[in-house]
Amino acid sequence: MLIIHGVSEKLLNYHEENSSHCPNCNHKGVTYRIVQKYYHIYALPFFPTGKYTGLNCNECNYNSNNIVSKESIIYEKIAKTPIYLYTGTVIFILLLLGILILIFAP
Repeated sequence: MLIIHGVSEKLLNYHEENSSHCPNCNHKGVTYRIVQKYYHIYALPFFPTGKYTGLNCNECNYNSNNIVSKESIIYEKIAKTPIYLYTGTVIFILLLLGILILIFAP
């Protein structure tokens, strides 16, 4: 039996910051993007696995993932995980409860 599963990413939000400097060209003006990773089976999201913050420079097009700075920590806390990333878990629990009710119902 073939089970298609893996980890995917969902862009939660992005913030343009004009006071932060690019680590590559030292230009002011970068964009922080907050990304949520989640585990899926057959493209049905089961549960989130973690967040990270990426950085894009508006001048030199420098890209970097897993940025750790004061701004990135604040932006990660602001970005909330969408409820629909727990869809597979909820369906699995409801299916399990339904089976248990059918087995043990008089």
